[in-house]
Amino acid sequence: MPPKREDIQVGEETWKVPFWQEPIRQDQLALHEDGNLIYAKREGYLQKRAGRSRFRWTIRFFELKEGQIRWWRPSFVDQLRQPRPPQVIRNKEPRPRPVRCLDLTQLKRVTRTQVKFPYSTRILLQFKEEYTDYQLELRSERELEILEWFKILIRFTMESCEVVVDRDDAPAAVPGQESETERESPDRM
Repeated sequence: MPPKREDIQVGEETWKVPFWQEPIRQDQLALHEDGNLIYAKREGYLQKRAGRSRFRWTIRFFELKEGQIRWWRPSFVDQLRQPRPPQVIRNKEPRPRPVRCLDLTQLKRVTRTQVKFPYSTRILLQFKEEYTDYQLELRSERELEILEWFKILIRFTMESCEVVVDRDDAPAAVPGQESETERESPDRM
């Protein structure tokens, strides 16, 4: 006599499970080798460029924890030496208020730009318009470090793209935005 089939609930639908398969448990759906996003953690020094600035990169101490990315402004000496963690948050419980805290569940797009000089990879974080119009661009002096950040951040969004440019001063092509050459083109007027 074959084993009895069971009905399982997946979302709002009821499914019949074949008798030769073990029933699917909800906590096993869409597993990732790094674990659940709520447990994703990372901290370290990164350079950031925010807003519409094209030239100003600043060093900040970033923390990704509980689906939030936040950062603090370390002192000048800490920016040079880059101790872990910086003096601004060392031995302080609870931690002081960060400069800014952004919810990564509201992340719309992650754009990875590979630049040949001076740094090889930048990451642009764009959030949903109803959440904020703040754009955050990150880079690191170490390629492996920024790729580790990218590996975690890409999990928070469905949309990503990659761009390759020759120089740092060349504008990155961001989907949904026209480049400067397109804006200044006389044919479009």
